[in-house]
Amino acid sequence: MAHSFASCSVVRSCVTAAVDACPIMRPTTYASRRAVLNRSAHLATAALASPARRSMVCRASGTTMAGPIPTVKIDNIRDPFATVLTVEYGEKTGELLDAITALKNLGLNIRRAKVNTAGTTFYITDADTSEKIVKSARLEDIRMTVLNSLVAKFPEVGEVLSLGKTNDFDTNKILGTRRRVVQTTIDIMEASNGSCSVLKIVTQDRPGLLVDIVRVLKDINLNVVSAEIDTDGKLAKDEFFITYHGEPLTAPMVTLVTNSLQYYLSIGEIAKEESY
Repeated sequence: MAHSFASCSVVRSCVTAAVDACPIMRPTTYASRRAVLNRSAHLATAALASPARRSMVCRASGTTMAGPIPTVKIDNIRDPFATVLTVEYGEKTGELLDAITALKNLGLNIRRAKVNTAGTTFYITDADTSEKIVKSARLEDIRMTVLNSLVAKFPEVGEVLSLGKTNDFDTNKILGTRRRVVQTTIDIMEASNGSCSVLKIVTQDRPGLLVDIVRVLKDINLNVVSAEIDTDGKLAKDEFFITYHGEPLTAPMVTLVTNSLQYYLSIGEIAKEESY
C-alpha cells in the first residue's frame, strides 16, 4: 500500500506542476475558458509522460530481488536406508560440492550424490550407525549447515534469506507496541493409506524452527513417524507424518494440534530475530 500512496503523490505533484505552469488568465467567455482547460490538460498529460515522472514511479514501486532462490529439502521417506538431502540454487547448483566437507564435519556419511541442473542430491547416513538421520536436532543442524555453506560461497544468499525481515513488525499503536506476527499456514489430513495423519506447515524460516515444531508435537503426545523438510528461500514448507497412540488424529486432536502450532509459531516470543 505504501507504494500505491507514493505513486499517487507522484502523479498529483506532476499534475499540480503542470497546472501551475499555466499562465494566470481570467477567461471572459466560454470559448476562452475551454481553451485554458484544454491547455492545462495537454500540459498535465505531457508531464505524466515525461521521463522524470516514470523514474519517480519506478523508485516508489520498490526493488525486486533478481536471481534464483535457494531451496533445501530433507526427505526421510524416499529412501529406506538414507536421509535424502536436495539443494537447489539455479545454475549454481553444480558448485555446491563444498557442502560435502561441512556435512562430514557433522559426523555424516555421504553414501552417494547426484549433481545436475535441477539440484544436488545427497544420500546421507550417520557415520557411527550407518542409519538415516531421524532426530529433529540433527536434521536442523544439517539444514542450517547447508544454508550457512551457501551464504559463505554466495553472499547474495544472505540477502535473499533476510528479505522482508523488518516488514513483519507492527509499528507502535495508541495502546502500545503489538507483538510480532509470523504468517503461518497449517493443514492436517489423513494419509491415503489410513495409517497416520499428514501435517503440512508453511511459515517463515528461522534457525531452530524444526526443533520447536517437534517439541510442540511431543508436548501433546504425538509421534512423528517421518518428516520432509523443505526450505524455499525465507519460507519453511515442512511435512510431518504423525500419529496419536498409533492412530491417525481424531477431529478434536486436529483442532488441538492446529491451535497449538498456530500459537507457538505465530507469536513473537517464538519467532526469534536471528539471521543466517
